[in-house]
Amino acid sequence: MAARQLLHGTSAPRSSWQNGFIERSHRTDNEELLHVRRFADAEERRYQLRLHEMDYHTQHPHQGLEGQTPLAVLQRDYPAEASLRMLRNRSNLSPFQGTR
Repeated sequence: MAARQLLHGTSAPRSSWQNGFIERSHRTDNEELLHVRRFADAEERRYQLRLHEMDYHTQHPHQGLEGQTPLAVLQRDYPAEASLRMLRNRSNLSPFQGTR
């Protein structure tokens, strides 16, 4: 993170107003997947969540991104990073890695 000049911060416990992006992400996951279907076990839940995340980030337009998908914005604004991510994902096809 230092190489990219990013700062890392933490929020206080039980302070959902300090991490609105994560709270919104959890709400979307709950509304669109976790509260909609039943899973046989934790492994199936992780697998389905990963599929849901892949679809959400590559197929669904986002209002905050002017109707574009997160993948389209990444490819437009950071083409080198997008290419590296695509190569990294192809070399490791496990759907269980990279979940939140």
